[in-house]
Amino acid sequence: MTVSEVVIPAKEGRGVRVAAGQLLDLVDLEGSQVADLVAYDAADPAEYLSPAHTAAVNTSVLLKTGQSLYSNHRNPLLTILRDDVGRHDIVVPCCDRERYEYSYGVKDHRSCLDNLLQARDLLGLDLEVRGENAWNVFMHNSVTADGEVVTDPALHPAGSTITLRAERDLFVLVSACPQDLSPCNNWDPTSMKLVVREGA
Repeated sequence: MTVSEVVIPAKEGRGVRVAAGQLLDLVDLEGSQVADLVAYDAADPAEYLSPAHTAAVNTSVLLKTGQSLYSNHRNPLLTILRDDVGRHDIVVPCCDRERYEYSYGVKDHRSCLDNLLQARDLLGLDLEVRGENAWNVFMHNSVTADGEVVTDPALHPAGSTITLRAERDLFVLVSACPQDLSPCNNWDPTSMKLVVREGA
């Protein structure tokens, strides 16, 4: 049963509250779109999703169905139940305004950090949002044998979905990544959708 449904317009951010045991579907409505996701323990937001701890606990930077995403205290927050794409990034932080100025010489470009702050404010939350705590869902980054991080276009089709089970009550904020200066979103940022459902 659907509890709530939120469309994330292209280049914007939205968030949802997810209770322990509920399922969260993140749906790419138009295809080739990347999302940046942060999550906080609703009872204690000082505990939050940590990509670095997730990689350490799973002993891998490649996440698979059945694995969990962990907090900065190494507690599971979300577990992957379905993954239509199977490509994600937990190495690089989400894009911010400094990234666009540093890499592209562009000032005041919309960023995932902006979007996550927008999502936080729309939910009326008082949370510190940090770019290095974002999980880059559907992002096709790879690390070469020489250690270089390479970004390839995300070419998955419209409707591609990842389903996550909340392991505790959470606030989840998501950015429909606005990156249009790299292949990240196949050069064309588009919309996404969040669906909260009751678990089986």
